Formats: sequence, structure tokens, C-alpha cells
Amino acid sequence: MKLIDSLDQIENNIETVETYLTGYDEYNRQETINLVKRGTCFIAYEIEKELRFAPSRFIGYKSNKIDRHLNAYKDGRETNKAINDVLGSKPIPNDSLNKKYISYCRSLGIEPNETGAFGVQRKFWTLKISEEFESNAELTGEFPEGKIVERTHKVRERNSKVIQVAKDNFKKKHGRLFCQVCGFDFGKVYGEVGENFIEGHHTIAVSEMSSDYKTKPDDIAMLCSNCHRMVHKKRPWLSMQELSKLLK
Repeated sequence: MKLIDSLDQIENNIETVETYLTGYDEYNRQETINLVKRGTCFIAYEIEKELRFAPSRFIGYKSNKIDRHLNAYKDGRETNKAINDVLGSKPIPNDSLNKKYISYCRSLGIEPNETGAFGVQRKFWTLKISEEFESNAELTGEFPEGKIVERTHKVRERNSKVIQVAKDNFKKKHGRLFCQVCGFDFGKVYGEVGENFIEGHHTIAVSEMSSDYKTKPDDIAMLCSNCHRMVHKKRPWLSMQELSKLLK
């Protein structure tokens, strides 16, 4: 992966992190949460007086994506140096920013680790971004915690509704919920606790959707946890037909 060498590339990666944290795809969201909660060095960036935080190791690689990031060699020393060169400063410990980082995480439903990786004290760069990202521009600011929390709430609300409709439609057609790839039925295996449980997979990647695209119930596939994770293992995503062939 190539290292960033401009402020525009840093801002583009920051917007990607926000999109993952607030997006429809639960796999991308959870993996990004893991990066945020375990990180050691962060860019503390301010937009319209709202402070947010992005993990340096993700931000430091040009045009980064979560699937590429998870499956490639990474070196925090390289990314830190690249960010240093662009921002003209090194990250430093800051108790006030650390407290704000913890508050930011909790506002997004993330419980951060007590320290950075390997017990190291967290460090921060600071960056002021002049304009709100286009993906957040239409938000009203009705949430006191900030626009990224508002966006998370609205996306979660819409996403849960469309997935529930998709599950209802699937159950009406088949009489039960099961994985469309391997046939696993949580209710049959786990009894009452697994009844009506299945994961909803977006067959169209969020990154491939136009800004005005509205997810439809037909876009949601029923997958067990194992198949769902394997579908996301590579880009382009494995189709259900491709995954079925691997199982056979």
C-alpha cells in the first residue's frame, strides 16, 4: 500500500472512516470500530466546532479501504512519518484530547481500550477541516453529540427497518430463517435463543451505491455469521453462488 503525501488524501481517508462507522454494512463498521478502540495514534480533527478522531494507521495509506487494510502489511512507524510530513508535526500525548476521544467513542457506542496498543499512551495530531463532508452536509444538527452521531442514528434506524422487512419476506416465503449459502438454521441448532436469528447481508456494497440509492429488501441476503464474514473476505465480494461452490 502506498503512503499518503497530501492533506487531501488524509481528508479522503477520514471521510472513509466516517462512512464505515455510520454506514449500512455491519462488517465494515465493526472492523472500523476495532481500529478506533485499539488505536494508539489519532488525528483529532475539528469540523464546525465538532471534534472527531481517526486512527493513524488507517489514515496513513493512500485511498485506503477496510478490506485492503485488514489483509495487507502495515507499519505504524511508516504511517506516522507520512502523517508527520503532511501535517508538519508529531503526535503528542494530551490528557484533554484523550478524555474527548473517550467521550467521542462512547457517543458512537464504542467502549475504547484503557490505553493504546500494548499499554502505550495515546498520542494525537490536531487538524482543522474547513468544510463538513458532503455526506454529512444535509444533517440538521439536532443531536447534541454531533453530526456523526446523528448520521449513525439515522442510518441504523433505516437499515434495521429494511433488514427486518427482508427477514419477514424471507420467512413468509420459506417458513423459517436460514443461511442462503450453507443452510444453517440458528433456531434448529440453538433452540429458542436462536429462533428468528440470521444476519442481513447487503448484496450491493455501500461503496458502489450512488448517494441517493435507497436499499430495498430484495438487496438483503440471509447469511449465517460464518458465511457473512467469508463473503466480505475479498473485493469484489464473493457472490453467494461463488461461496456455495467453495463449500461444495
